[in-house]
Order: sequence, then structure tokens, then C-alpha cells
Amino acid sequence: MASLSEDDLSCSMCHEIFKDPVILSCSHSVCKECLQQFWRTKETQECPVCKRRSSRDDPPINLALKNLSKSFLKERNERRSARSEEICSLHSTKCKFFCLEDKQPVCVVCRDSRKHAYHTFRPIGEVASSYKEELNTVLKSLQEKLQHNENIRGEFENTIQHIKSQAVHTERQIKQQFEKLHQFLRDEEEATITALREEEEQKKQMMKEKLEEMNRHISALSHTIKDMEEMMKASDLCFLKEFPVSMERVEISQLDPQMASGALIHVPHYLGNLPFRVWKKMQDIVQNSESGEDLCWKSCMGGQVFHDTRDLYFSL
Repeated sequence: MASLSEDDLSCSMCHEIFKDPVILSCSHSVCKECLQQFWRTKETQECPVCKRRSSRDDPPINLALKNLSKSFLKERNERRSARSEEICSLHSTKCKFFCLEDKQPVCVVCRDSRKHAYHTFRPIGEVASSYKEELNTVLKSLQEKLQHNENIRGEFENTIQHIKSQAVHTERQIKQQFEKLHQFLRDEEEATITALREEEEQKKQMMKEKLEEMNRHISALSHTIKDMEEMMKASDLCFLKEFPVSMERVEISQLDPQMASGALIHVPHYLGNLPFRVWKKMQDIVQNSESGEDLCWKSCMGGQVFHDTRDLYFSL
């Protein structure tokens, strides 16, 4: 025991003599209560000394160190008890009195000496009893404060757990809300593309009809040209007979099919200010939200109410 100092038997966390020391896989030892408190605060099972992660959730008690600590405390208490029967170093007699001015124990000879002239003395037992009462009052106050602090620590730990629960719940709600927005955007995209494809089919069908009409017109015009070329080769009499009819066919052939108005897709209808139009529709989702969500926004944003995303953006 003589080779061990108080530092050797002191916990690195509380700096007191070990109480129920546990040994970690890294061979370091700390008080069990200190380790549990450290792990609760850090939220990781690591050694307070070397930061190495512990391989066990419940490290075993270091019995050898525990026994050494108990022996050390016993010897220290015995030494303190022995010092309570203090012998005066000047006169080698038992100290029975306490000098109130010098705050030290004295023997009968010291009491009557010039050094302690006009000093006030009381029996050691009487002074010790008075001081113990004073210390006991302070001790009770400290114990009450300790209990109060432990209660507050419990509230802190409960608050940490509540914060975790809040974060999980809020994250789930955030994902749900964003999923609604994502689904809304997917639906809007699908609806817009569907409308585009419907217009595409309408415009293509219209142009197919125009193309068929143009093919018929080209075919009729080709026949007219061919007939007129044949007529030019005929005799004068036949030519004169067919001429009026040929001219009528020429006049009819002059009426070319026209390109229909609005034949092309109206691209600005789909792309023109698309983000703004979608945002306006999204306002309905925000305005139809439950009142509980509005209260949540007020709480989160310090009581302010934001009517749309622009208000929120410019407030940041």
C-alpha cells in the first residue's frame, strides 16, 4: 500500500478514490457511475481516457482495484482518527483546548503562554461539536442542491430523448409533405404531357386530311394537264368543241387547298411561364393544409404567418 499514492487510486473522471471501479477492454478503469454518466452524455461507448470504443456494454468490476481503494480509505480514516488525539509539538502534552483567535488546538501550557495571552479558548469537543453543526447545515444544503441537480439532469436526459423523438416525427412529416409535392408535380407533368399529345394527334389528323385533299388536287390537276395536252393535238374542230369545258376545268384547278390556321402546336401554351402556373396551383395545397400545420409553422417561425412561399423566402 505504501507504493500506491492517492493519485494511483483516484478516478480520472471524478478525481475521487475509486468507488465500484470497472475495467474496460483497453485496461483503463473508472468509477461505474462516472462511466455510465459519460456514456449517456457522449452517446457512444468509448473509454473516457483513451477514447477507444468498449467491446462490452457492462464492463466488469475491477475487484483488485476496488479492494485496494477500500484498504486505502480505511488506513486514511485511521490516520485521521489518530491525529484527532493530537499531541502538542512544543510541550508533548495532549491538546485539550482550541484557540478561537488562532484557529488551532493547544495544550494547557500553550493556553497559559504569552503567545496566547488574552485569547479565548474552548474545549476541543465543544468547538468540534459547534463546527459539526455548522458543517451539517452546509452539508444538508449541498445534499439538497445535489438532489436538485440530479432532478435537472433527469430533465435534461428526458429532453434529449424528446428531441430525438421530435426529430424522427418531424422528419417523417417532412418526407410525407414533400412526397405530396412530388406527387403533385408528377401529376401536373403527366397531365401537361397528355394534353400535348392530344393536341399533337388532333393537329396531325387535321394535316393528314389536308394532305389527302392536296393529293386529290394534284391528281386532278395532272389529269387536266394531260387532257389539255391531248386536246392540243386534236383537229381544230374537236379543239373548239372541247375548249369551253377545258377552260372550266382550268378555273377549277386554280383553287389550291389552303393551309389550315393553327396547324402547328401552340408551344407557348405549354411552356409559357410553366413554373409560375404550377406554383399557383401549389398554393391550393398550402391553403388547404390542416390548421395544425399552420400552428406548427407559427411556432417554428416565431409566430409569423406566411401566406405563400415568397413571403417565407423574403423573410429568411
